[in-house]
Amino acid sequence: MSLKDLGKRLETQGKAALRATLLRLLPKPRPHEGPADASKVRRVLAVRHDARLGNLLLLTPALRLIKEAFPGARVEVLLADRYGDALKHNPCVDEILTAKALPGLRLRRYDLAFDFSPQHSFSLSSAAWTAMSGAKRRVGFDRGDAAKFLDDLAPVPGARAHETANLASLVRHAAPGAALSSDASLRTAYYFGPGEKDAGAKAWASWGLDKESVALFLGARAEKRLEPEWFFDLGERLVRSGRKAVLTGGPAERKLLEGRAIPPGVVVAPELPLRDFAAAIVNARAVLTADTGPMHLAVALGVPTVQLFSHTEPWRFGYDLPGHALLETPGRHPTTDEAWAALSRLVSGSR
Repeated sequence: MSLKDLGKRLETQGKAALRATLLRLLPKPRPHEGPADASKVRRVLAVRHDARLGNLLLLTPALRLIKEAFPGARVEVLLADRYGDALKHNPCVDEILTAKALPGLRLRRYDLAFDFSPQHSFSLSSAAWTAMSGAKRRVGFDRGDAAKFLDDLAPVPGARAHETANLASLVRHAAPGAALSSDASLRTAYYFGPGEKDAGAKAWASWGLDKESVALFLGARAEKRLEPEWFFDLGERLVRSGRKAVLTGGPAERKLLEGRAIPPGVVVAPELPLRDFAAAIVNARAVLTADTGPMHLAVALGVPTVQLFSHTEPWRFGYDLPGHALLETPGRHPTTDEAWAALSRLVSGSR
């Protein structure tokens, strides 16, 4: 047996042992008759263990529906430490919790808890966190071992639907009689605190940018990632057209830029914390990005966005909305000509 195979075997055995231990320690699910009584729901927990930026923003419409369904309830969100700031100042969130809160979670006495892990794959960690809440009713999708941790299971959506609608279906399941906003009206949301937008505008101007400048986000994971030269080409085209271009990205993207000559007139933005980044990017005339966290952020901010979909499902994660452009090239990266055409059409329209 190779070391790789041995490692996989040990990992599988470790997960099985952890699952067995959790099932012994956590409260056993009890069946419920009928939906939750909205008048008695005073405290709700929303669990999202896989707390990537895009996932948290995709969750915001469901949080809004929770407030619509249970208007008198306090809503708390439990997530990993990273990107929790994406929900800061959201009026539908009363408190953001991290794993540090797990030991005292049951003392909060939740009436309702949602496991908001994706419908396509059971998440042991997310189901366990939801069960650890000790909530009177624990809601999640019916797949994998969910029935061993949760006591109110919603059917997995069968039709092709946007991820915001998929997550919202859990709230609709828990409150079938409530008058909730339609799927068609669901929008991701991001909220600024006092002074943030002013600080972002100053940062944007300090980089030499104006309201007609375009942001190009270099980041993406795995097969979605495009080479820096691809963005350099677009940046040069923007400069020739009379606009300013700014390259943005995280540590991995900055490493890719090392040793490469940045085209004249193209700005490289400094690395910023999430909220500072959002406050700066909201000043852009448009954003161009692959299917990644900043794509969801730009759309939530209301900035016109060219969304590049090469290896993921645009019907599930993209935004076919007025003021945005969705460029789909299944199985391949778009050419710069294709991206330039989409970007040109977007920036030529009125904002």
